[in-house]
Amino acid sequence: MSRMIKAAKFDKQITIQKRDYSREQQNGNYKGQEIWRNVATIRASIEPIQGREYFSGVFQVGENVIRVRMRYQPNLQITAKMRVKYGKRVFDIENVIDSKEAHNELQLMCKEILKWQKSQ
Repeated sequence: MSRMIKAAKFDKQITIQKRDYSREQQNGNYKGQEIWRNVATIRASIEPIQGREYFSGVFQVGENVIRVRMRYQPNLQITAKMRVKYGKRVFDIENVIDSKEAHNELQLMCKEILKWQKSQ
């Protein structure tokens, strides 16, 4: 029997995106610009797990580890090659976890990279 998941738990709206290599080829991809297309918009919860900052050349880099929880989506094959868009924020999917293989809830372990130039 399936376990019920409270709807209030999933209080954010996210978009799962997939890189569109065919459109990149059609456009010539001269600037190395990635083209992403929306696959699905769903409700989820977003939980920051860990954050750190470090210096890379003239840039200061922030890195956040985020867990995104959502209902299991039987018609949606989510992989680590996809990403999550939440407002203006973008999370790269690192792992997709189906807890206990129960097909109730998916956990997406994501990384958010923030880069800004160091002030002198």
